[in-house]
Amino acid sequence: MVKTELVRKVSESTGLPLKSVYAVVDALTNPDPRQGLIVANLKRGQKVIITGFGTFHARTRQSRKARNPRTGSKVSVPKRRYPAFKPAKGLKNALKK
Repeated sequence: MVKTELVRKVSESTGLPLKSVYAVVDALTNPDPRQGLIVANLKRGQKVIITGFGTFHARTRQSRKARNPRTGSKVSVPKRRYPAFKPAKGLKNALKK
């Protein structure tokens, strides 16, 4: 399912206009931290908890030494943060059935 399908299905199930649903979905999922609520909270180090669905949070991977597979030389990989998602118990159980 892509974003437009999600917007259409939410619009059908709630009876809200497509334009309104698109604005809400975009406000949640936009990758620009000035516009997307999830990204903005992750950048601030906060979690986004959607009860019954799951938790979005940022993890940190420490810097390390790695090997370039093409040349065989050692390179340093810098420390970085990346997004992670932990599904809620209700979501996990829904997929078991």
